Amino acid sequence: MQTEVSYFNHPFIKKNRLLYRQYQNNIIKRCKGRNSLIVLPTGLGKTIIGILVVGKALEKYPESKIIILAPTRPLVSQHKASCKEFLNIEPDEIISFTGRISPEKRMIHFNNSKIIISTPQVIKNDVERGRYDLKHVSLIIFDEAHRTRGNYSYCFISNEYLSTCQDPLILGLTASPGKSYFHIQQLCNNLFIENVIVKTYEDQDVKQYIYDIDTYLEFVDLPVKVIELSAVWYNLFEKFLKFFIDKKLLPPNKRYYSKLDFLGISRDLTLSLKYENGYLPELSEEDYFNALYFKTDRIRSLVKENSLNVQSIFSYCSSFISLLHGKDLLESQNITLFLKFLEKIEYKSDQDILSAKRIVKSEHYKFIKNNLIKNNLNEYSHPKIEKLFSIITEEIEDYRNNKMIIFTQYRDMAELLKSLIEERFDSRLKVEKFIGQSSKTNDLGFSQDKQIEIIKQFKEGTLDILVATSVAEEGLDIPNVNAIIFYEPVPSEIRLIQRRGRTGRYGPGRCYLLIARQSIDVPFYKAADRKESTMNSILLDSKQLDLCDVIKREQICFNEVSNKFTELDLIKNYRERREKERELLKNRTIEEIITELDNFAHSEEFKRFKNAGVTFYSDVIGLDKLKLKKSILKLKGNQKENNKKMTERKIYLNNNVKTLIKIAKTYSIDGKMSLSDFKEFAEEEDIIEKKFYAHFNQACYLGYLKRNTDTVEFIMDYD
Repeated sequence: MQTEVSYFNHPFIKKNRLLYRQYQNNIIKRCKGRNSLIVLPTGLGKTIIGILVVGKALEKYPESKIIILAPTRPLVSQHKASCKEFLNIEPDEIISFTGRISPEKRMIHFNNSKIIISTPQVIKNDVERGRYDLKHVSLIIFDEAHRTRGNYSYCFISNEYLSTCQDPLILGLTASPGKSYFHIQQLCNNLFIENVIVKTYEDQDVKQYIYDIDTYLEFVDLPVKVIELSAVWYNLFEKFLKFFIDKKLLPPNKRYYSKLDFLGISRDLTLSLKYENGYLPELSEEDYFNALYFKTDRIRSLVKENSLNVQSIFSYCSSFISLLHGKDLLESQNITLFLKFLEKIEYKSDQDILSAKRIVKSEHYKFIKNNLIKNNLNEYSHPKIEKLFSIITEEIEDYRNNKMIIFTQYRDMAELLKSLIEERFDSRLKVEKFIGQSSKTNDLGFSQDKQIEIIKQFKEGTLDILVATSVAEEGLDIPNVNAIIFYEPVPSEIRLIQRRGRTGRYGPGRCYLLIARQSIDVPFYKAADRKESTMNSILLDSKQLDLCDVIKREQICFNEVSNKFTELDLIKNYRERREKERELLKNRTIEEIITELDNFAHSEEFKRFKNAGVTFYSDVIGLDKLKLKKSILKLKGNQKENNKKMTERKIYLNNNVKTLIKIAKTYSIDGKMSLSDFKEFAEEEDIIEKKFYAHFNQACYLGYLKRNTDTVEFIMDYD
């Protein structure tokens, strides 16, 4: 460990407040003047690096503004506290935005402030409506940058920033950028990344500042009675599965079927029906390719050839998903969650929902219910609970540690574990669950204000143990946690890294994973471990990524700074400003508007309105997407003019996509060439395997190429 104490001192950093770390200084040097993605394990100070880059940006442009984006209000609150603690700036020039602050006040605050910390949706909405622009923003920090995909607001803001500011600088911060080359490359494309900086615990300049994290795999064996119930439950799944295998909707020899198989079939069928009606869904690039399970229109052909009942396919998919979910609860959680799940299935059956009814009416279901009624439920209790108690006891007695976070997938399990720990350890431990918000009437969850209060109590020592769901994974500053316990493994490398990074920050840490043998826990653990290994191999050889090289930078001109305006000015010009906002919104593409409305229609806010009895315009007139398009076109006026604006929008293409387009253009005959020849030419350019498909898919999605079964068609050049 470092013995001599030194600090980062800088005109915009408070004196002797930030402890000097060599690796942080090395990172700052490498990201100077270039859009950078910094991949750093949780606990190594991504926030501090952000603060240091803010200082450098203000040194270059003292008149400029800085925007720090974070996905949640608790994270926004933490960033604001860090800025006030370390930046040598007047506190009233550091402000935070949320949707609770009125647009008028946000306009004034943005105009009068230097550091703006916000959730991305707020900035996106304001910029879209012309309330302020990003011309004089010298730096935007994207915290938890791995979210920059699909329709997430980060994507809009990065595009707007690059097209508005003369000298843009982007800093992406994450501990886990993605599971594959495609995901990481897409993140780099969306943030126009020029420079990827990766640090691991093994790096020489990092080692002296870190503590070891020991990982323990704690295996348990399921009780015989649970194994018996699970076998009967899965036998029902296999009985229904014959329907799909006979119809050739699934291969008969597949080793393992997951919920994703049936979700994929449902999505493919939905998309196929929309294609058949001549309607192409407005999907993002990632959603488009991830949505396809078969990757072709095979399911549409099967439905037609075999005259299949479409509703039956959807209904059986729903039954399969329920059966697999029930199996997961039984084997990896506890019998109490499984019983609650059975109650929901029975309720749906009573409502004449066929997918639930076929389960409840089966002999398998009746057998399971009878067994649970006549036997003592303690015989079905999950051994993970006793193992959890054993780990907590060991932490308290052997390590003198009572500061722990227990992660679990389900809210009901979080509530159960909280009550069981309190019961077992009596008054020795103060336990609280830590969950996110919800729109369910019977479970409203915790508001973000409540979450902030719980974190504060945990920091101050009022609470000993947090039993948390995924809401505690990202970015939260929870210090002095020496032990993390996974009640079940998670299949995501991002979530594994985020959870594990909650420990080992200020002393040696321990990470325990509870794994039930012969359950979903085992493949989930292996999947996350494999994805993390793949991610690390890509990042450690980041030269294989195609980074942005098209950004032209000039000095930011501050002569255009508008006069300061007051709230009175806004009130006087209220009507005029609203008209201007409407005009700006009219200039958005149809796809953007429909996507925004579609996102709202599937949001928790929409559900809350509906549950409260709010009637929407679309409910009254039966507005569908075709009608909606016509209405938008009427509002927007000349469609040709708008299409021209869409084509003029600059799309960033990396070199591999350009190369594939050139291959198709050069070697195709009458615009077509065989797929095998196309692949061979791509191999000569070292575009192979995942790299090939990632860039080929992007070229097809953007309309430059078209893929048929065995051929590639050249559509247009990128020039």
